[in-house]
Amino acid sequence: MIAGDTAWLEEYRAQLPERLYKCLEKVKAFDFAHTEDGKYNIEGCGTLSIESPSTEPAVMRRMEGHKKYIDVVYLIDGEEWIGYLPHHDARGEKEAFPERDLYFFEGADEESRLHMLPGRFAVFFPEDLHRPLCAGSIGVRRIRKAVLKVPV
Repeated sequence: MIAGDTAWLEEYRAQLPERLYKCLEKVKAFDFAHTEDGKYNIEGCGTLSIESPSTEPAVMRRMEGHKKYIDVVYLIDGEEWIGYLPHHDARGEKEAFPERDLYFFEGADEESRLHMLPGRFAVFFPEDLHRPLCAGSIGVRRIRKAVLKVPV
């Protein structure tokens, strides 16, 4: 898992794989203010889903993972916590939707939490499980985010 803030993207350049850096550049430059929620092809990167879901208490969210895609999560507006757990620490797969490359897992007693604010990003590789859309300090609310699905 990699996390950061697009305000510092240029400083991260030397540490990021070139393909991932270029995809993050495209996400940072995307005109979210004038684009409706939906799915968009980002050439050379994958499919960008722009969505406006509501956060929920963490106990209502499930730990998820993917096998064929890297998730690049970018927060456009609001606040969200994302739980993180290495795949090998999960207690096992609970539900699978291979046609959607979506797998749900039983979490562990402890997981790391990533605080997302506008401009921040997180990259989840197939070895990284994540619990998205957990309510932050301001409570349950609607947020706006983008998730780029980058083929492995």
